Parts: sequence; structure tokens; C-alpha cells
Amino acid sequence: MSPPADNLTPGSGAIGFVSPPDWFDPSPDEFRQICGQKIPVQQTILDLPDFDWRMESIARTEPQQIDAAIKLAKAGCSAVAIVGTPFGWAGFADVDGARQRQRRIERASGAHCILAGVAIVDALRAAGVERVALACTYYSDTWRDRFSDYVRRSGFDVVAAQTLSDQGLMPPHEADSRDYWAPTPDQISASVERLGRECPHAEAFVITGAGARTHTLTAPLRAATGRFVIGSDTALYAAILKRFGC
Repeated sequence: MSPPADNLTPGSGAIGFVSPPDWFDPSPDEFRQICGQKIPVQQTILDLPDFDWRMESIARTEPQQIDAAIKLAKAGCSAVAIVGTPFGWAGFADVDGARQRQRRIERASGAHCILAGVAIVDALRAAGVERVALACTYYSDTWRDRFSDYVRRSGFDVVAAQTLSDQGLMPPHEADSRDYWAPTPDQISASVERLGRECPHAEAFVITGAGARTHTLTAPLRAATGRFVIGSDTALYAAILKRFGC
């Protein structure tokens, strides 16, 4: 049996990525580059046949997340990272509910658990910001509104929440429209920069959507807006590096 998560030593073991189904997740390869190959990386994909991507379906995936975490822990991972922001917060009103899921995964697997939806909130709190604007990239209206409500209920003043479709940077579409799951760097940058102009009182910008890759964009966007910028992927990576003492 794996040791209790609270007894794990930061810096030991490997990081295991739990990736959403039916999607080629670049997170493990990106993280290997970011950490300079210093942290061993494993990956597994959630076992969800015929998954329909409705928010209600995502909210019911905790048993599969636990199963994936147990497998990664048995493979030598001292920490697991659940990729995909809604896989952490869907079904919960605020970050406190998401943290309860985090603890249940830890108790079942013996590995430290990092949820993207929790990592974003932790990054915002560490930055000391209160007023945030959400760049919800390819999200549907439902996903946008639910994520906005989650961030607000987690203690932040959400001054704006806009998708690329809201901004005219992407055609309207449903959440399961895979043709739109990979917004370009230009689209992401244009979205945040527009929010920066329209929301002068926002202290931070959050970029959501696991398909929106931001690790090469956050530094330039912070320089362009003069404010804190975090993405779902970069928040997850930062939390992993902190856990491993890097």
C-alpha cells in the first residue's frame, strides 16, 4: 500500500499526469522541458468510454480520477496532476468543494494530488489579487458562466468573463466541438490584451481551457498588460514545481 500523502517528502518520486479522454495531452512533454528532465514523468488517461463532455458528466468522474491516481502511485508517482480545469471544480460551488475531492484522491492513492482548478485559485491568492478577468478561450457559454461562478464563490471579484466567441475571435460553437479545442497563440494573446484594455481595474487575467497552451505566453502577456497572468496549464506546472521543491 502507498504511504499516506501527508507523509510524502517533497522532491521524491515522479509526477503522474491524469489526462482527459480522447485528447492528445501535451502537458507531460511540456513539463519535461520546463523542469529540465529533473522530475520523472508518468501519464495515464481517464478511462471514460463514449464520454460526452457535458458538465454534469465531468462532475461524475471522481471514481475514474481515483482509479487513475492509484495506478500512477503504484507506478512510483508521489504526486498526481489532474489535467483539465473542470475535472477539478465541476460539481462544486467553490474551491473548498474541489479541495475535498483533492483530499479524497490523496487518501485513496497515497499520492499528493494537484487539481488545475485548485492550482488557479492558489496562484491568484499567492499573487495577492482580488479583481480578476477570465479569458475563457474556447469554452461554451455554460462552461464560461459556471467557471466564472466558481471563481467568484472562491473569493474573487470577477470583473469580466469572455470567450473567444464573445470577442469575435472564434465562431460560436458547443463545448464538445473539437475543431475549436486548440486556440492559437495569436487568439489567446489577442483575447487577454483585449480584456486588458476593457478591464483597467482587473488585477489579474486567468486563461482557461486545457487546449489553450499558455506556458510560452504568460510572460509576454504580463509585460503587455502590466498585470498578473496565469493559465490552466501554467498554474498546474507551478504547483507541481512547488511540490517538488523546484
